[in-house]
Order: sequence, then C-alpha cells, then structure tokens
Amino acid sequence: MKRLTYLRDGAFALMCAVVLAPASSQADGLDYALGKALFDRLWTSAPASTDATDGLGPLFNARSCATCHPKGGRGTFGEDENGRITGTGLLLRVGDETGAPDPVYGEQLQILAVQGLKAEGHMVRAADGAVEAEGLNYGEPAPATRMAGRLAPDLRGLGLLQQIPEQQILSLVDEEDANQDGISGRANYSANAEGETVLSRFGWKAGKATIRMQSAAALVTDVGLSNPIYPKHAGDCTEAQPLCQSAPHGNSPRFENLEVDTQMLNMIVTFVSGLKPHKSTADEAGRDIFIETGCAACHVPAFTLANGRIIQPYTDLLLHDMGDDLADGIGDGLATGREWRTPPLWGLKYAGRYLHDGRATTLREAIEFHGGEAQRARDAFRALAPADQDKLIRFLSNL
Repeated sequence: MKRLTYLRDGAFALMCAVVLAPASSQADGLDYALGKALFDRLWTSAPASTDATDGLGPLFNARSCATCHPKGGRGTFGEDENGRITGTGLLLRVGDETGAPDPVYGEQLQILAVQGLKAEGHMVRAADGAVEAEGLNYGEPAPATRMAGRLAPDLRGLGLLQQIPEQQILSLVDEEDANQDGISGRANYSANAEGETVLSRFGWKAGKATIRMQSAAALVTDVGLSNPIYPKHAGDCTEAQPLCQSAPHGNSPRFENLEVDTQMLNMIVTFVSGLKPHKSTADEAGRDIFIETGCAACHVPAFTLANGRIIQPYTDLLLHDMGDDLADGIGDGLATGREWRTPPLWGLKYAGRYLHDGRATTLREAIEFHGGEAQRARDAFRALAPADQDKLIRFLSNL
C-alpha cells in the first residue's frame, strides 16, 4: 500500500468506492480514485508538517487542479466594475511570436505567491475584449513579449481525443487549401514524455502532445509543483526573480526528489483520461444548418476510434488562422500568433464564457469574433434568416 502513504486523509474512503469492482478493473479504478484525490488536493507551501502535501509555488495561480477545473470542467471567473479579473478559471499566457517565455515573467503570469513573495501582477479585461496584465511587480517584460488570456478548458473527453487515430486527423490537413474552401488546417507537433516529436492535440494551440504532458505543464506553471517532466522546484520563476528561485520547496527524497513524483503524475493522468464527456441533446435541424454554413469544416462532428466507437467532439484538432481580432501574437510549437486549435464543442451547454480568453459572453458574440479561415462560416451565419440563426444557436447550446 505504498502508494497510499502520501494521500492519507480520504484515501481509504476513495479506495472503498472501487473495492467492489471486478478484479480486472480494480487497479484502474483505484488509480482513478487516487488520481481524483490528487486532482482535488489543496497544496501548501514548504516547509509543512508533512512533505506529502507541500511544494506550492513559490508563485502560482491555484492551490489545486480542481480550483481551475471544478469537477474536471471548464474554468469560471468574474470581472469587477473596473474590469479586473477575479477567480482562478482564467490565466494569462506569456511569450513571443516564437513561443519563447519572457525573461522576467516566464510562460505565465502568476497572480498569487507564498508568504514573503509578491505575486507577478493581476489581469484586467481591455476595451477590445482581450486580457491584459496590470500591476506588474517585477519590472517590464521584454519588448517582444505578448500576454493573452487562456480560459481553463473542460477536461472531460480528453482521453477519447487522445484515442483518435492519427491518420484520421492528418487526413483533414489542407495547408495549401487545395479544395479552395478558404480553410487550410495544419497539424502541430511537440515532444511527448519520451522526447519524441509527435502529433500534438492538446491545449488552445495544440502545444502539448499528450494528456501526460499537458498535466505536467499545468502542475508546474499553475500550481508551482515540480514533476518528472518539469523538475524545476521553483515552477515558472525566472532568473530575474532570485527570491523566488531561492524560496523553500517541497522536493522530497521519498518522492524522487520532486513534489509530484511519477506515480502521482500517473494517477492524475489516469483520472483526467477517464473523465467522460457530457452527453449531447443536439437536434437534427440545427445540426444540418451547422454543416451547411461551413462550421463543420473545422468543427468536424465525428471520429471513429480504433475499437469502432464513434465519438462526436466537433473538432479537427488542427491549427487555423482565426484573423486579426483573435490573434494574440504568441506562438506555440508550430502554431503562430494568429493560429488556434479548433476547440471541441462537446460540453458547450455548460459554458458560461466563450473563446480562448472568455471575452464572449454569448454564442452569437463568439461567432462574430470568428475571422480568417472562419470568416466564410461567420458570414454564412449572418446571412441566415433569424429563425435559422436561432436553430443553430440552440443546436450549439445543447452540445
């Protein structure tokens, strides 16, 4: 029972929930339950009374995975009367056109800090809908650095997206727009845990190849936890932040001299991979309009997995130029500052804000922001009769 030693409170209760499962599924069921406990865990700063739960920060955005993804779902946030962002469901990505981190603020703006340190700043909603940094505490970023909001996405269904055969995704690539439909989706590639460059399908710009890579990156940048993929105990702290670099950390010999060891990361990945997508109640009339307007050219309705199961995520997992209004100037792997991975639409009925930075408060508004390769579909929506527009919106609202 070695793997239970770092969970303590609640671990045995979770184990009881799976103990009656068939013998063949007990191991996976236990790892899923323990992964959920780690996903929900509130981490503390080091040094703490136990090295099983410390290591938070020094700079961070949330104390747990579940803080940004409640019940594995999409993030929520608020905005006060001055446009200041409140809550933890929205982050501020930092980088330049090549994707290189800022020499002062790293890859992400951390809005919280352990005792004795200053947070990097806070976020505000700009007049054009974008998210900007305010109150920066560590000086000016590099001239080439850009900052842009990232809404914490729904994690449900990621395990199924990872199972989509690569050839099905690549069959949709049309970089030269050979069919002249105005859409030239292309694939992004990045390293997996073994260091191999593979097709990448996770994140707003498909910058992470696997759920494992995405989870490890979130642990180090969002919560400030070292792990087998990103072993920096100071998280996203940079050399321009010496107090942050030298702050106490939770690396422990019991856990591979890390704060989240291999076994813990594996359990978190098992939990996230097992989250089931929400069921859709979409109507056929709205679906037909969705296809006729060209929305389905990027938001591809269905894929067939290797086991024959048909899933309906409404994405091609490819990169598309979405026009000037949504461009953020930050690269990610092969993705440019104008490109975004087509986000899956399943679970859309549970969304309160839309687009990568939550700037849209309604689905109509989100559609209106579509430009670039999506402009034809947006114009087709505008040309619909009001009743048909309502049918399409109702279809999307029930996905």
